[in-house]
Amino acid sequence: MLPLRDADRVKVLSAVDRTGPRYRLRRIASITGSLALLVAVPALHLVRIDVWGGEHWLLGERVSFITALKGFMVAMGCLYGITFLTNMIFGRFFCGWGCPVGHVSRLGEEVSVRGKTRGKRVVQHVLGALFVASFLAAIMSWWVDPRVLIDGSAAARWSTVGAFLALSAGGFCHAFFWQFTFCRSACPVGIYYRFVTSRAPVGIAFDKASGNCVNCRSCEKVCPVDLDPKTFGDATAFDVDAQNRVSRNNDAECLRCGDCVEACRMIFAKKKGILPPLRLGRIFRRERKASPPQQPTAMDV
Repeated sequence: MLPLRDADRVKVLSAVDRTGPRYRLRRIASITGSLALLVAVPALHLVRIDVWGGEHWLLGERVSFITALKGFMVAMGCLYGITFLTNMIFGRFFCGWGCPVGHVSRLGEEVSVRGKTRGKRVVQHVLGALFVASFLAAIMSWWVDPRVLIDGSAAARWSTVGAFLALSAGGFCHAFFWQFTFCRSACPVGIYYRFVTSRAPVGIAFDKASGNCVNCRSCEKVCPVDLDPKTFGDATAFDVDAQNRVSRNNDAECLRCGDCVEACRMIFAKKKGILPPLRLGRIFRRERKASPPQQPTAMDV
């Protein structure tokens, strides 16, 4: 077993794991959907640029390299537009719920979560390796026909296998060493996301007015990108300026993964009748402009 980079985070994750993470199954479902889409595009010949056999595809038809490349660029442009629009509403939601690269980090953490038997750790290793292999194979299938492993020359087969092993080594390092450090400072998509929006109406809401927070700092310790979710409280109190705009603090960095919410629920699990101060959901209503500042309600997702 390799140690997590963030000891505080693994302690909180271990405690949450014992109480039953609420978002785990939902996250697995969304990640599976992302992976299925990644596999389906080249498998259905919607887009493939085959650097081995030269059989380029676009929308089910064989085309030239230039045409396939143009189709690929158009597809990326459409994806950009979709992510731009969704980011305006949900912020970096994809990073926390749909990104296979981020999920690899979680698989590495699952192995290190305390309280698991050796058998369960072995299973986590196997499941993680299968996911990484599937993810990397899906990426490579966009650029080379898998038939190269059967019909290709020895050089082509070994080149393909070598590329897969090199990418697998990178996936291993990401899972056990880099983890969310990559998401915080190196991911080009994440960097783009954080600049696209800073006032998304869906995110983490901190109910400062309730006074329920016990200042345990579990939400800070478990945050994969080193944020303090309690600072989002200023953003949820309708701080409207002269131009009727709402200020959001640190919200553009938040992955909307819900780890802090699960940690908060874990702390309050035995406090009957007291609601946790953190929520994942809608932060404020659009029609707020016609109303004076007031405390909003965060609706659970």
